[in-house]
Amino acid sequence: MTVKSGAVTTVIKAFDAFQEAYDQYVQAVDTALPSDTEDDALRERIASLVIGSGDVGIYLRDYGYTIDSMRHLPRQ
Repeated sequence: MTVKSGAVTTVIKAFDAFQEAYDQYVQAVDTALPSDTEDDALRERIASLVIGSGDVGIYLRDYGYTIDSMRHLPRQ
């Protein structure tokens, strides 16, 4: 493995791990409060943690295209 291919592999693995961790975060926060719990203030605060992370989703989407274009590079 060359230095370049090693760097590409490291970046791809790090991005994939970040994306997986973000997906797990959203799922955990989204399901933290059971639906039958009546506490609107808490529900709004929890929801804001997911809604407020929209920029992360945009980052993952936009730079996911860059990562996808790099996936073939380690094999070269």
